[in-house]
Amino acid sequence: MGVVVGVVLGLLLAYPASAQWLKLSLPGTPRTADGSPDLAAPAPRTADGTPDLSGIWMRPRGAKPPTGGADGIASGLEVVFQPPGAALYKERGDNGGRGTPSQRCLPHGITKAMSVPEPFKIVQTTGLIVILHEEFNHYRQIYTDGRRVPAGRAPAYFGYSLGRWDGETLLVDTTGFVDGTWLDFRGHPATDALHIVERYQRRDFGHLDVRFTIDDPKAYARPWDVGFGFGLLPDTELIEHICENERDAQHIGG
Repeated sequence: MGVVVGVVLGLLLAYPASAQWLKLSLPGTPRTADGSPDLAAPAPRTADGTPDLSGIWMRPRGAKPPTGGADGIASGLEVVFQPPGAALYKERGDNGGRGTPSQRCLPHGITKAMSVPEPFKIVQTTGLIVILHEEFNHYRQIYTDGRRVPAGRAPAYFGYSLGRWDGETLLVDTTGFVDGTWLDFRGHPATDALHIVERYQRRDFGHLDVRFTIDDPKAYARPWDVGFGFGLLPDTELIEHICENERDAQHIGG
């Protein structure tokens, strides 16, 4: 009887996962002759002529640099620490990366949220770009309306982001972080002095490149850069992800 109950429960749990995962044909998606999404088609543009970054994006699973390897997102890079940053990085490494904020359902920092192989959706409008992270249902706002950082703004896990276009590249400048965030699963530290500059380039319909410049004088002796490539997930939508209840990984595939 116990085996039968276990099988039934397993089927009940499996059904919502497959039912949640959406596959639909979205209008505006360029297609090849056989009807498949044409990921090599030119990147779309907004009414004002700038590249449109909108879409659901994800790092390929197993992509380099690895997020969980010996050096996290900094694999192959020279990162020069300040002594307190080096000590904290070593401590986190010696602990096998245990204690990451996500283990307590707290938000990732920017680079950690984007380096994990989980989907995120960019919604680009006039004056504002919104990034919706499927993981933990978190969101981020990038203001492109020419504003300045407001005085007295409370620190945040994603900081306060201002964006502007430099030709085909979106430049995003973010400050105002909470103290003690993690830049990756390996435990690269960040403090309230963190300053991140991002450069977004949509190469074509299906490929997005983002480069991060990380400047945190309390943790590192000099700034350092790391870049990620993202692939578009066409003809689908995000699903709800509640902490400790993620069920979409099996549907994303390799």
